Amino acid sequence: MGRNGSKLWIAGLFMTGSFLRGMIFVKNGYTGNGFENVLKEELSGLTKEQRSAVMHGEGGALCLAGPGSGKTRVISLRAARLWDALRRENAQNKGKNAAGSVLTLSFNKAACEEMRSRGLSYIETMGGQPESREVGFYTVHAYCFKLLRDRFREKGIRPPKVLSTEETAEIIEKLYGDLSGGRTLPRDAMKELISYITTENAVPDFDFGGLDRDMALEIEKRYKKVKENTSSIDFGDMLGKTLAYLKTDPEFREKTRAAYRYTQVDEAQDLSRTQAEILKLMTNGNVFYVADDDQSIYGFRGANPDMLRTLGKGGEGFKTYVLDKNFRSGSEIVGVSSRFIKANDDRFAKRISSERTGGEVSLRYFKDTKAQAKFCADLLKRRKKQGRSACVLYRNNVSALPVAAELFLSSRRDPGAAVHVKGGRIRFSDLDYVTKLAEELEKLEKKAGTPFFSPLPWALYAGLKSEKRVDMIAAECFGGKRPFMREAAVTAAEILLKSASSAKDFLRLAEGTDRFCEGGPDSLITLSTVHSAKGLEYDTVVIIDCVEGEFPFGDIRSEAQLREERRLMYVAMTRAKNRVTVSFPGKCGKIELTASRFVDEIQDGS
Repeated sequence: MGRNGSKLWIAGLFMTGSFLRGMIFVKNGYTGNGFENVLKEELSGLTKEQRSAVMHGEGGALCLAGPGSGKTRVISLRAARLWDALRRENAQNKGKNAAGSVLTLSFNKAACEEMRSRGLSYIETMGGQPESREVGFYTVHAYCFKLLRDRFREKGIRPPKVLSTEETAEIIEKLYGDLSGGRTLPRDAMKELISYITTENAVPDFDFGGLDRDMALEIEKRYKKVKENTSSIDFGDMLGKTLAYLKTDPEFREKTRAAYRYTQVDEAQDLSRTQAEILKLMTNGNVFYVADDDQSIYGFRGANPDMLRTLGKGGEGFKTYVLDKNFRSGSEIVGVSSRFIKANDDRFAKRISSERTGGEVSLRYFKDTKAQAKFCADLLKRRKKQGRSACVLYRNNVSALPVAAELFLSSRRDPGAAVHVKGGRIRFSDLDYVTKLAEELEKLEKKAGTPFFSPLPWALYAGLKSEKRVDMIAAECFGGKRPFMREAAVTAAEILLKSASSAKDFLRLAEGTDRFCEGGPDSLITLSTVHSAKGLEYDTVVIIDCVEGEFPFGDIRSEAQLREERRLMYVAMTRAKNRVTVSFPGKCGKIELTASRFVDEIQDGS
């Protein structure tokens, strides 16, 4: 924990170390002048629209970049080109132009690192090493953090304490415990609650594991009070304070504008109103927005894709470029997904085409989520054996539990074909239901067991189920949570129970499944929500639980909600290179399910 004065600020920096990795620079020096040849070679491998975007100079622009359209290459090469152009201009003016060349902003560290790596690779090819003020790659929050840090230092102002992610979580978890009588939320639900509370302009769209909305709002209110009493800020506050200083401090605003002559913004469809206003105040109009309104899926965090339509208004010379070639997905996937997303009437018109032939989109019905899970496990094992990447995508994390259980057991039965999985954020260890069920089964084992006979847990479970005791345990543990969430967890537990030799073995299998889903980054097999998979790609994608209430999620009450859910399905489909399977089970445990309206829309577009 930090202390007063400068030590407090240093502690804040330490606790945001992982956050600061979004701020990337390189060192001094420039030894080469062969960029024209490098640029000519690189441009020759681009499409006409990609070349036009890379060569864009003065004035604002919107680059509409569909899935797999090579936007990272465009952004990185343009950063290097502008750096070289301003180095030449400064050389001609004998260094009188002190402005840096280009600032590139992104929304996550992985994207920032990839663009930085590519951009610097282009520059290094020509023998250059730009100064930090000349070319910068930052996450949006990291750049705001830098601006605040610099301002505090220059003004001699004692900075507020910067709460680390861990400290923020600790405070919110304690507040929840205080209000709920000492209860705890599953890790996944708590993560969503923290995201909602700390994200500006967010709306409570997620389930929070069944958490009452009024309690979530009360926790948010008390959390703000804690920050006030301790003179602290979190990452969300960085945006608000940066905007406030840009509005009220002319010197700070002008210095920020002068730092970079050009600004690039990746994933601009995810800009919130606050972020958009910050960009307007901190730049001089030379902003190159890269976006795809069809991939705007963060409305619950305050993202507003409608703002893309206002970018060019009132801006003389504002240009629009459309990257309409998909280099990732086969033509069938591109065709079906493009026809599907056209049902949204609030989008820029695009004619996306594929540079690859083939691809496959299929619809699969299963009698229940157990059959769906077995299909996924068998398919993932085959893909792993073939050396191909594959991902099971879902709208909500609870959908991963039956698939993870089935895949884990399948790998145990056939160690030679074992699959190591990455993903699956919700864990059996997060579920009180698993622990309480094991305790109940262990009591029955002790009561019924003899030196010669001890009933298998599945037989004991069947008895509990017939006596409605399982329903009582589930009701106690899941309370007001969605019926699907309860039944998916019960189904996953049943998959493990059928292979368990005792109640303790059931717990060992649950723990083993959790470890199984902690595979390394090189794993070919992934379980993921669609939100977490955005920007990634796989040979094969299976989108599961495409049923009403899950995908689209909840009770759809507005066209805006439905359009965002449709965009989410579009993002899921376009993660695939060669195969997409859209799956819809008829039952989950005891509840009957209805196929998602998106199933009909996809079928109509096939």
